[in-house]
Amino acid sequence: MKILIGTPIHESKDYAMERWLENVAKLQKEYPADFLIIDNTPGTHYVETLRGYCAKYGITNFQIKHLEFDPMMEPDERISRSREEIRQHILENDYDAWFSWESDQIIPTDTLNKLSKVMESGHYMIIHPNSWDRVLPGEPDISFGVCLISREPLKKFGFLLEFGLEPGMRKAWNHGDVWFKKQVLKDGGNYIEVFGLIKPIYHLNK
Repeated sequence: MKILIGTPIHESKDYAMERWLENVAKLQKEYPADFLIIDNTPGTHYVETLRGYCAKYGITNFQIKHLEFDPMMEPDERISRSREEIRQHILENDYDAWFSWESDQIIPTDTLNKLSKVMESGHYMIIHPNSWDRVLPGEPDISFGVCLISREPLKKFGFLLEFGLEPGMRKAWNHGDVWFKKQVLKDGGNYIEVFGLIKPIYHLNK
């Protein structure tokens, strides 16, 4: 499968960035996926920091795109607009799937090998190897923190509030991950959530 690792980035998670990019470098050696970073930090200064980290860990197959937003924009809107950039990039460049991987989560390097095999064998549109919520122990993490999403639902559903006029369109930027999965099911598609398929998943907070 031709897969894009696509991740919205903000300097507020710089505490995890080097460890995460080192993890990206190791994973790309096992599964040579392309890598797109969407930086939504105010100003362009963090782009050079990211380039330095990528050089340090030997990441060469990557692109960085900076999106400038109002500094007062809520994080959920920044993330949704950044995800829409990733979605458009996937559709324009004929990728088979998007690997959504948040920059504060450390995963095994064979993750893409496992997820792509399950996706192909079961013809799933989304594979969500759930982990536990970092803030609420015992609660599943429902976000796209680590998630493989096929091209098909990305052709139909976007991440902007103005995308589509169908009934049930979400009226707020929060919980876009849940809304997206619900639209896939309503449209007759499928997804699978599997605890324990990918482990350990370390969700960093410092």
